[in-house]
Amino acid sequence: MNAFPCRLFPVKSPIGNERLYSIKSLHAIFSACSFSKRKHSAIAFHAGNINGPSVMSPSAGATMSRPYVSRSLSPPDHKLVAFYANHHVVPLPPDHRFPMEKYALTVSNLQNDASLSDKFDLRPGPLAEFRDLLLVHDGEYIQRFCDNRMTEQEMRNVGFPWSQELVDRTFSSAGGTIQATRLLFEEGRMMTANIAGGTHHAFRSKLMFSLSPCTFISGERVAIQDYGVQRILVVDLDVHQGNGTAGIFEEEGRVTTFDMFGDKNYPWKTRMRNTHDVPLPDGTEDEEYLSVLKHWLPRLVEENKPQLLIYQAGVDPLKGDRFGRLHLSRSGLLQRNHLLYSTALESSIPTVITMGGGYAEPMLASVECHTDVYRSAAYRLHAWQSSRVKN
Repeated sequence: MNAFPCRLFPVKSPIGNERLYSIKSLHAIFSACSFSKRKHSAIAFHAGNINGPSVMSPSAGATMSRPYVSRSLSPPDHKLVAFYANHHVVPLPPDHRFPMEKYALTVSNLQNDASLSDKFDLRPGPLAEFRDLLLVHDGEYIQRFCDNRMTEQEMRNVGFPWSQELVDRTFSSAGGTIQATRLLFEEGRMMTANIAGGTHHAFRSKLMFSLSPCTFISGERVAIQDYGVQRILVVDLDVHQGNGTAGIFEEEGRVTTFDMFGDKNYPWKTRMRNTHDVPLPDGTEDEEYLSVLKHWLPRLVEENKPQLLIYQAGVDPLKGDRFGRLHLSRSGLLQRNHLLYSTALESSIPTVITMGGGYAEPMLASVECHTDVYRSAAYRLHAWQSSRVKN
């Protein structure tokens, strides 16, 4: 009889024998396996991966990170590589309130912008590997999500009806953030992006009004695990506090979380403590918002000297957003983006941009602001790279 109160996973070894492993056992063998991209409920061994990036501790099967990987490579081009997940279409009821179409519309805007032809590289987000998600979430929890075995209350917290397309998009969204992070260290890029992700309400073993497990955090964990990064700065500028991010990193000394949000916005009952929380009053406008951000960004860089910056670029501080209570203009949001990009590039901090919330009516108002996030990043990155070549 199984000693652990959880589902057993079928795993095939390189010689073809199938065995059943509990979640506890899987944690001890994950450096030698990767997530099957064909079927989410299967975990497949790869014989040649025994000496991969993970190094196993002799005690308790704990995973230790590598030494920090020096970024001495020159990027192959000056383009902003951005991943997307909207090639997985999630079916929603006609009356569902979430503006799922905004992802595809943002991608379409960027694809059709002729000025970005030499500045932008759009790629479909690969499916995340199960072992990478285990760095963030409980394995049994992920497995139940994949197998449609979540409780009714859990799915209400997710906010979306279960479907295989939802699972696929979830793993693609997380995979985009992870791959964007890898490109910073494996290709020497200074800035990458995910036109998805940003889901910052997911906790280790539960989802709270989040499309997927915490795609926002997965990149940070991989950076620590596979590249030995020791100083990460998260800048979350969504109008809602990233309580999942705060909770997961609460005791992680290598990650500094800075969160500037509407004080009277969701989440109220499940708010967590970030390294720095900056709640803003209702109706905060451009000038006050930007003044606060200008104060904090140089301080965060000086005090933490980050080796990686993750920017959660929610556009729901926009005035008129259905779920926001701040009053920023589109111009104010664009200035916010430029402040962040200038800070990162001038300090040579590798940066991943993820897509946060945006729920304006009409929806196109949010889409334009989402598009600005990535367009302005591509412009700034291209100019910065070009100036370095000239000098």
